[in-house]
Amino acid sequence: MFKLIQLTVFFQSFGYLFQFVAFLLFAKMLGAENQGIFTVFVTTGQIIALLISFGLPGGITYFVGKDRSLFLPVVANCCKLVLALLPLLILVLYVLPIDKLFSVYLIRDYVPYLLISIFFLTFSSIFQVSILSLKKYLYYNLFSFGAGLIICILAVLIWFAPVVYNKLNLSIIAYIVSYGIVFIYGATLVINETMVIGNKGGVQSFWEQFKVGFRGFISSIAALLLFRLDIFLVAYFLSLKEVGIYSIAVLSAEVVTKIPTWSAGILIPMVASNEIDHVKRTVYLFYSAIIVALLSGLLFLLVFLNFSNLISNVIGKDFTGVETCLLLLLPRVIMQSGVGILAANLAGKGYPWYHPVGCTFPLIIIILLDIILIPKWGINGAALGSSLAYVSALIIFWIGFGKYNELTEDVSLKTYMVMLLNHLPGR
Repeated sequence: MFKLIQLTVFFQSFGYLFQFVAFLLFAKMLGAENQGIFTVFVTTGQIIALLISFGLPGGITYFVGKDRSLFLPVVANCCKLVLALLPLLILVLYVLPIDKLFSVYLIRDYVPYLLISIFFLTFSSIFQVSILSLKKYLYYNLFSFGAGLIICILAVLIWFAPVVYNKLNLSIIAYIVSYGIVFIYGATLVINETMVIGNKGGVQSFWEQFKVGFRGFISSIAALLLFRLDIFLVAYFLSLKEVGIYSIAVLSAEVVTKIPTWSAGILIPMVASNEIDHVKRTVYLFYSAIIVALLSGLLFLLVFLNFSNLISNVIGKDFTGVETCLLLLLPRVIMQSGVGILAANLAGKGYPWYHPVGCTFPLIIIILLDIILIPKWGINGAALGSSLAYVSALIIFWIGFGKYNELTEDVSLKTYMVMLLNHLPGR
């Protein structure tokens, strides 16, 4: 397992590093206001891409983990649903008078780009989960690595592009192109795996897959809104410039959560196939996530105390205040790191209701807190509300984990530390 985690952390770390550098370059080129538009575009596409899948991809890992012959039927169910709903999405965006809806209004000139990005994002996600369900971890990791590398290269090219070009348009195109290439990569892998596995007569009911996936769908929508709804609330109460500043704070803070998130991706198929020691692995990954997040938070605090304007000095004075906001987001990322591991375990159990409740209840809390705190304290209020909401998420997921898992051996923090020391190089 540790080799898998090392492999995952290596590829995903570099992939996210590339993406992080790309978004910092975009911020420096675009300024806070245009960065806000870019952030709303990306976030709107992510939310709609998740909505039109109706949670069906969530059932892929669960069913394929139990029977590989179901690979083709469950992937086909997802693709058919998305292809059926895409014309309806086009109708909604172009025919119905929704241009006055807040998020669409902000990016109304970019709706054609938005549709293309939604197509690529949706199918890339389906293909990535499909490869994960087969435990093809190297190929799975290359999705994020490739997307990050491509968008970073394109961001550098845009940096050197002549001033006469609209760099906001180029940034959006770069984002679409990166996921377009990932879409082609994923489609190639899935077609190849389908040929290898073949059609062994496995049949998966759409409604049975929907029933399992729908609980995950509620969780995924609530979780994504929990991650990103505050961006829209900042835009509603404040301005696009504030959205741009807040987006950089969130992007920087979430660096801490990435290693736990990547480890969680490995955990889901292990739990779904009921591998030996998956409960112990979950607990140990949970400890690791919290410890890494705490140490990272402490490191940032030390940097902040000595270089209070470090980020804004790098990307521009237009982003002044991002550091304080980032500091207030640190409790959130510590809680979020632990939640990610526990959520992965429950996802492998078939998404019991603790999973969607653990995302939905904190979402309600963050909405209420943001409505109160953002008008008073601006983006710092949004950061504080987000951190407080994640406390309730961690509590609910921990209760759910305890109910659906039997601890048959010692998994105390002391035992974990001994195990960790034994895996250090040279031991």
